[in-house]
Parts: sequence; C-alpha cells; structure tokens
Amino acid sequence: MHSFTHVYGIDVSKDNLDVLQLSNDASSKEKTQVKNRLKKIESWVKTLCAHSSFCVVEATGTYSSTLIYLLDKYKITVAVVSPFKSKSFMDALGISSKTDDQAAYCLALMGLRLHLKPYQMPSIDRQKRKQVQNAHHAMMKQQRMLKNQLHALDQLPFVETTARNAYEQILQSVELQIQQLEEQLLELDEDEEYQRIKSFVCSVTGIGQRTAHAMMLASNCFENFETADELSKFFGLTPNSHYSGSSIRKKGRITKMGAHYVRALLYMCSRSAIRYNHACKELYQRLRAKGKSHKVAAVAVMHKLVKQVFDCVKKQCDFDNQYYLKFKIN
Repeated sequence: MHSFTHVYGIDVSKDNLDVLQLSNDASSKEKTQVKNRLKKIESWVKTLCAHSSFCVVEATGTYSSTLIYLLDKYKITVAVVSPFKSKSFMDALGISSKTDDQAAYCLALMGLRLHLKPYQMPSIDRQKRKQVQNAHHAMMKQQRMLKNQLHALDQLPFVETTARNAYEQILQSVELQIQQLEEQLLELDEDEEYQRIKSFVCSVTGIGQRTAHAMMLASNCFENFETADELSKFFGLTPNSHYSGSSIRKKGRITKMGAHYVRALLYMCSRSAIRYNHACKELYQRLRAKGKSHKVAAVAVMHKLVKQVFDCVKKQCDFDNQYYLKFKIN
C-alpha cells in the first residue's frame, strides 16, 4: 500500500483513456476521459504531480505503451498489472459486469489496497530490440503458415500454377525479411550491463543466445522478480491445480501465461538440457522412472532451467554444470 495523495486507475482502450482518481483514503473520486492520442495524453500527464500521484494501468499491449512511456518520461510512478490480476480483483469485489468506469475504479482501488510494484521502463535499446524480435517472431510464424499451405497444395490431384507462384513469391519475401531482421538483431548495440547479464544466462547448459535474448526482453532482464518461482510463473510454467477436501482433485496443467514464444524456445532448450545439463538430466530420468509422461518431465526441466538462469543472474556468476555432481557426491 503506497502513501501517495492521489491514485489514478486508468482503463485503456483504442480511442480513450478512462481515468478515475481516488484520494488516499478513498473518500473522494473524480472521473476523467482522455483521448488516446499522443498530444492529448501528454497534456493530461503534465497536470499530474510527480511526488503525489500513483497510476495503475492494465497491460493492453500497444494501446497502453504511449501512456506508460509518457508517465515514465514525466517521472510519474506507475504500476502495470496483468488483465488476469485485475479480473481476479474485480471478482473478489463481487463485480460481475465490467464497464470502463468500473475497470478504472477497480484499478485505482488496487493501487490503494495492494502493494503494487512500480513499473521500470526498459531502455530504448531494449525496446527497439524487442520490436525487432517481435517482428522476427511474426515473420517466422508467417513462414511456417506459407510452407504448410504449399505442402497442402501439393497434396491435391492437380495444382494451379498461379496459386502456387503466389505462395512462393510471398514466401520468398518473408524469408528475405527474416534474414534482414536477424541481421538487425545482431547489429543492435546493447549496453554493457545487458551483455553481462546475457553472458550469465548463456552460461547455463542448454540455453542459447536466442533464448537468452527472449527471456531477458520479456522480463526486462529479470529486474522485477525476487524469486525464481515468480519468474517461472511469469513465463507460464507453474501448474494450475485445484484441490479441495477429498472429492476435488483436478489435474494440474501449466498456466501458459506470459510470452508463448519464450516457452517454445525453452522447450527446445530442454531437449539439449536433458542430454548435457546434469541436474536437468537427473530430474528428467527420475520423473520418467516414476511414470510421468515426456511432456510433464520436459516442463519440469524447463522450470529447472529458469531457476538455474535466475540463480546465475542474481548471484552474478557463471553456471557450473559440475556443481550438481559435486553436491550429489557429498
């Protein structure tokens, strides 16, 4: 719970920002609507006092990016909460129907009642790299789709040349863009701190440079995480089980929250870690011996990799693949 004089809950949509201001004792509230345009948002942000204002925003991707950037620019403290967290808070209040005003009110109330961590804006270099990386992921997805369409076309009894040529031309263009984006990712300059953290991440046996970049950019270099479990939950690798009494025993599955492409990369890393990372190899074999499926054991290995990465970064040391064997012997 923060000690700011005014707390602002901001519900972001494509066209408008619905703002609800609460006093620090929730005794008074004031509604405002701001056009979701750069100049309009900046004019409103300038009216806020940096020392006494606390804003709570729901993460809505590109629609909220301009607002968060301007709040950070003018030194306004802001907390960015996930839609899942804000919905759970509304459910706890017994609010069944959602409107823009209700959403803004609940966000402001979250700022008053909960201890929300202030958002730390990534550097410009990291934001640029993330944009290029997102474009690269989109092009890779488009490439797979076009290859699948060409494969499906080849299964037909006859193929129209015009249709095939259209797919092939688009595929060539997409592959050219992928190549250019990969070159751009290598050329983008990063600060020394970023490179240092990346070296710790890549030292973990099974983690490559591509996965290291994806994990670091998605989590802002792990700066807002205090435990490895928090980071694993952020990547959607923690089980979502439901147990109650003796009758309810719902089988747990991973939440699949967060960046799906990070999980996909970690799954590929787990295949290497099962062979060469001693701790991960032992974990996988132990779970398989208990009758667990390959996917369940692989997810456990992914979780183990995240813990190893987190420990190396927080302790600022390289990964020692022999440490597990020494510990096991002792």
